[in-house]
Amino acid sequence: MAGLLTKGIKLSYAAKGESSFTELTNLQEIPEIGNGAPEKIEVTVLTDEAKKYIAGLGDSGQDLTFKFLYEKEQFQDLLALNTTHTWKVEMPDGVNATFDAVPSVKFDSASPNNAITYTLTLIVESVITFA
Repeated sequence: MAGLLTKGIKLSYAAKGESSFTELTNLQEIPEIGNGAPEKIEVTVLTDEAKKYIAGLGDSGQDLTFKFLYEKEQFQDLLALNTTHTWKVEMPDGVNATFDAVPSVKFDSASPNNAITYTLTLIVESVITFA
């Protein structure tokens, strides 16, 4: 049977160049993750009967936003990260997406009788690799 439950998805980070990752807790939502489609470069010549294209460069410069249930210590730890780190999203079946990104953290909006949440935005600086 095809399909996989979202239970068990993990997000972790490490100092760039390090192999020891710190797993984050209270993750509630993850975004779409992948490399941008390559640009389409036209290579049509005057003798062609239809336009022709080749794949150009992809654009991995994207912002990935992750939603968390608020926990003070982790929130403060993430606030202190102000340089590029390596991030890993691990799916329950062991497939990983790894990339370098600069983090930014902010509280989400709040209303009566709701849990406090925050958003971690990762500005991707590398190709996202899947393994």
